[in-house]
Amino acid sequence: MTKESTPAQKAAKAQSNAIVYTPLTVEVQRGGSLFDQTAIYLSTSRYIPHRLIEASILLAEVYLLNVPEWILGEKNLGRLPVEKRIESSIAASRFAIADTVSKGGRRKVAVLTGGASGLGYMTAMAVAEAGYHLIIGDRATELGIRAVEAIKAKTKNMQVEFLYLDLGSFKDIREFAGEISRRTDTVDLLINNAGVMDLPKFRPTAEGHDSQFGINHLGHFYLTILLLQLVKRAPKARIVMTASSAHYGTSKINYPGITSAKAYDRINNYCGSKLATVMFARALARSLAKTNPDITVNCLHPGACYTNLFKSSWLLYILTTIGFQHLLRSPARGARTLAYLSLSEEVEGISGEYWFDERIRQRNPASNDVKSQEELVRYSYAALGMPEDTPL
Repeated sequence: MTKESTPAQKAAKAQSNAIVYTPLTVEVQRGGSLFDQTAIYLSTSRYIPHRLIEASILLAEVYLLNVPEWILGEKNLGRLPVEKRIESSIAASRFAIADTVSKGGRRKVAVLTGGASGLGYMTAMAVAEAGYHLIIGDRATELGIRAVEAIKAKTKNMQVEFLYLDLGSFKDIREFAGEISRRTDTVDLLINNAGVMDLPKFRPTAEGHDSQFGINHLGHFYLTILLLQLVKRAPKARIVMTASSAHYGTSKINYPGITSAKAYDRINNYCGSKLATVMFARALARSLAKTNPDITVNCLHPGACYTNLFKSSWLLYILTTIGFQHLLRSPARGARTLAYLSLSEEVEGISGEYWFDERIRQRNPASNDVKSQEELVRYSYAALGMPEDTPL
């Protein structure tokens, strides 16, 4: 009878076939700018009606993402396909964690929001495969529990948990963060992924903020602040935030529309929430570089993916359901950059950048303004009822 291999032995076997990649510089990781320039042009054009901006950006993504990379101005780095490189990073992580645990050490911990479906679910699968103790936060309880069961069955990692989290409620966020603190004293990876998009009418959170801004930015801002001390305890840690190309769609955040139904603008508020994500990533990365340089913060655009985010917009729902669905990315494809930023050795030490298709991209110039970033941080603290001068 053949003796069954232990998890550590299986991990060692996988590691023997893994390729370890060294960190790459920002300049090497920087991608072509054709898509960036096209998105910025569409967003700022005076000739495109405001209500067609989101459809225009979507169509630009659909077509530009389906042409060869060399047309987009990408550099040929002569490397293996990114899927193989991510698989290698997962294998290396799984081996390292299994080896540490077998010697009585601590298993790495990851916290992921919005992991019950879509991009979050596919990212959760990769993180669990990498051997992390994974805690998923989502408000879809039944779906989340099923997701955890499926992830455990697929990855054989039993250290996967689901906790209820409604990012539209500060009370629920505090309770979620409290549960995290009771389960671990260290967080190695925080993935702020959950979100909502293009809500037709002003839909307030429990504290009265527009749900797009309240969930996409304020909820994740609060969760990050609450978990930051746990993140700082990790020898090296990563914070990854899901942004969007929609952040190109506005040059400033519609602050009045965050708390006023009269000032609410469904497109501008969504674009502003994603601009806030990019700005927060920049501000937090700059702050941590001074105090905790081993913590990196990055954000990304996953691409136009076929997920339930489109259900709130009748125009996007029609475009993505009738005739265009086959041109959109699958959740697995959209989650690739999330997994890359979370697990790859290639991005070690790179912080404060905006990524798309595993390459650093040109941000909306408005996101680079330090004064605007500071205004956003002050507004966010005030919305939380905290002193506006609280440091990050």
